[in-house]
Amino acid sequence: MSQHKGWKKVKYELLYQLIKGLIKLANWAPRNMLMWSFGKLGGLVYYIMPKTRDLTLKHLKYAYENELSDAEIQKIAKKVFSNLGKNFTDIVRYPSIRTREELTAVMEVEGEQHLIDAYNKGKGVILLTCHRGAFDMVGFYLSMSDYPCIAIGAKLHDEKLNDLVVKTRRHNKNDQADFVERSDPRGSIKMFKKLKDGGLAFLLIDQDTDKVQNTFVDFFGKPAATPIGAATLALKADSAIIPASIKLQSNGKHLLEFRPEVPLEKTGNLKEDIKTNTQNMSLALEKFIREAPDQWVWFHERWKTKQEEEVSNS
Repeated sequence: MSQHKGWKKVKYELLYQLIKGLIKLANWAPRNMLMWSFGKLGGLVYYIMPKTRDLTLKHLKYAYENELSDAEIQKIAKKVFSNLGKNFTDIVRYPSIRTREELTAVMEVEGEQHLIDAYNKGKGVILLTCHRGAFDMVGFYLSMSDYPCIAIGAKLHDEKLNDLVVKTRRHNKNDQADFVERSDPRGSIKMFKKLKDGGLAFLLIDQDTDKVQNTFVDFFGKPAATPIGAATLALKADSAIIPASIKLQSNGKHLLEFRPEVPLEKTGNLKEDIKTNTQNMSLALEKFIREAPDQWVWFHERWKTKQEEEVSNS
């Protein structure tokens, strides 16, 4: 085993043990204390991880060009890190949350009737969200509420760590909830089947993701490579599209918001329809981010792919 591989193995083992320890801690430590502590640790990261901090500042300046001053951007950037810590609190508290009532004790929900109305049409629902706030809790709420749903995500490099994360996501025993890895060649088929059965497909399209098909749409007024999976699935299954996102409020509770259905544009030109619907979906998510910019992952390189690198939709 090379020295590099040996160090990676040690690093993943340490991370695994840290997360297990945090989950155990979350079972008995008061939530307010955890949130305060993680918020302080997150705020510290702003100062001790200059590369991540500089990426955050760079992307905020790029997105809010001519809209915000440098001082305003720096203020948002600092909050990004402290909010990440605070939002992490309830992620590690998953295993201690056993019922929907326990979940809604730390979460307020608005606009769920939009989801219910779309779901009752029986054609399936694309539940569209973004990396704002404790975004994993959107899927957790759907699962806790016994919606038949499926989510897709990247597999972590370490098998043991990946199994821990998947097990944590599935701990509430909703037999109708499923999770597929992005590398699964049958992932899209499983999601399509869930939609055709009238269920929900939980998707995030607000990042520049490698190894998936993308199209360029405006994001904060700048061309950004955006995954086409949500639009493609919606068009093929004729499903409804419901935007949803979560954010941490000043009262310490999360607010999960469901918004009105995004109309599905269908002209018969598949390539153009994919682009148009991806743009409409992206704008819906941008609205969420603009409403709470200090809770989005600005250190992600959202505009890293240049337009000449666009993956063909064919």
